[in-house]
Amino acid sequence: MAKKKKPLPQFENLTWAELDEWVGPKILSRGVNYQQQGCVSGLSVTDDDALIAWVSGSRQYVTLVEIDDGFLYSICPCPYGSDCKHAVAVVLEYLAAVEENRPVPLAKEDDERFEILDDEELDDPDDDDDADDDAAISDESREKIDAFLKQMKKAQLIELVHKLCRQHPEIARDLMDHRKLEIGDVKDLIKRLRRDIREISADPGWQNYWDRDGYTPDYSEIRRKLEALLNAGHADEVLNIGKILVENGMRQVEESHDEGETEAAVASCMPIIVEALDQSSLEPVERLNWALDVVLADQFSVSEAFAEYLFETHPRPVWSTLADRLTKRLKSLKSQKDRHDFEREEISHWLIHCLEQAGRNNEILPLLESEAKKTLRYDRLVSRLIAEERYEEAEKWIWAGIQKTEKELPGIARNLGNRLLEIRERQENWPVVAAIWAEQFVKHPALHTFTECKKACDKINSWQTVRQHLISFLESGHPPWRHKEWLLPESGLGQPEPASASNFPKAANLIEIAIFEKNPDQVLYWYDQMISKGSGRHRVALDTIAEAICSHSPERAVEIWQKKAEDLISLVKPKAYMDAAAY
Repeated sequence: MAKKKKPLPQFENLTWAELDEWVGPKILSRGVNYQQQGCVSGLSVTDDDALIAWVSGSRQYVTLVEIDDGFLYSICPCPYGSDCKHAVAVVLEYLAAVEENRPVPLAKEDDERFEILDDEELDDPDDDDDADDDAAISDESREKIDAFLKQMKKAQLIELVHKLCRQHPEIARDLMDHRKLEIGDVKDLIKRLRRDIREISADPGWQNYWDRDGYTPDYSEIRRKLEALLNAGHADEVLNIGKILVENGMRQVEESHDEGETEAAVASCMPIIVEALDQSSLEPVERLNWALDVVLADQFSVSEAFAEYLFETHPRPVWSTLADRLTKRLKSLKSQKDRHDFEREEISHWLIHCLEQAGRNNEILPLLESEAKKTLRYDRLVSRLIAEERYEEAEKWIWAGIQKTEKELPGIARNLGNRLLEIRERQENWPVVAAIWAEQFVKHPALHTFTECKKACDKINSWQTVRQHLISFLESGHPPWRHKEWLLPESGLGQPEPASASNFPKAANLIEIAIFEKNPDQVLYWYDQMISKGSGRHRVALDTIAEAICSHSPERAVEIWQKKAEDLISLVKPKAYMDAAAY
């Protein structure tokens, strides 16, 4: 039988800002689209508290996401490999399931997806970024080739090379390029590289995974020639070619119809361009400016190597000069005051980074205050103030931000509410902390908000009374703060009005709480209520209910397991029959 789910607070407590920090706004936006389009299926929790699911795009991927020491990690066989839109979609699907009180089962030990992930890690057809010819030759074969060549005379070697050149013209071209590089004659090589880039980037990539057909541009030869040119000391020339490659490559990625294969192919050349940038004759500030322009122009993830370069150590005066340039650039922009002002957000993000690296931290808060008024990104300002333990100022901006964003940008308003909760927890103001969780429970009834409210109430010895009113709310829809005995203050975030009384009682939530509190009588009572009214049947797993009552009422547990088996058999699918057999 399927095991019951378990709460994953490390995922349930994730904020939008943390997801944004994990993958960046562009990939996050794509992940939102995937989740909203219903691309995630078979979501499960693993024994080690990770999430695993199928994610459908132009092909189907098995994606696994985990949190280790507070950091998000993912495994996906897509061209990105990790921290991709598929992983974002899985996390968002889990959060949606928690909010909607949908069950998320534990994955079985023999789940085929574990085997698929293992196979993909061992043999990833897309993973050719670091391939070179030496890797294809074993040490034993190399020794045999060396021995064969060493016993040949010079004339024989020359004849062998000529023969190979006739059979493989690319060898002849490589030899001629090598000779020209040695004597510094690189005009023809540069001209050919420019032509090759234009040709390779002319057609968009595409994939039809169902027919196993498609086209992905092969940039491996471009990459090898750029590396050879750079190793020969022609960094400026590589950088000039790199500008063409970046522009053409980004356009090609934008026009492509695949799952990121073209993007990965173009991006494989970028580390060489970055290395050329670092060795170029440009002034240090112009190097950083060059890299930043690439990052700001990138609507995909082609420029990650340049972003990494911007996080390396560079002299403070260089950062300071770049910060001045970005300040002017930011002032020249017109504020859109909406969630789509990505250009302004990106520039201000990098300006803050430059100010930090330049040691000009005193300019960051005034910048964030100004930008919050222009773009409504109050959450960035508040997070900074909390990090500096300036709670009173943070609270002032929280209220201002909620007032400005609760209708237009509810995600930011919700995040600001979470920041207020963080402040109250740091201040150990447990009555207000409990009040915030109680209000969240009324807004989105779930076991998670129920147990968080309990933790705060236990610190002020008020749980029994608060619990009684929360349970009463689930039964009748009557808000707990309307009772005279309600002990908690208002949080200030606004006490929500529940849905229509016709939506009560919330049998699924009451069952979940009864299971948590190990009260099998209440589990059975609300299960019978749920069945009789036909409400919430698909929001609580039958096997979870059966396991909760099996010791107390084994005959009822058997009845529920039988119902589970019948439901599976009615699907008329071989896999469903196998699952039904367990029951």
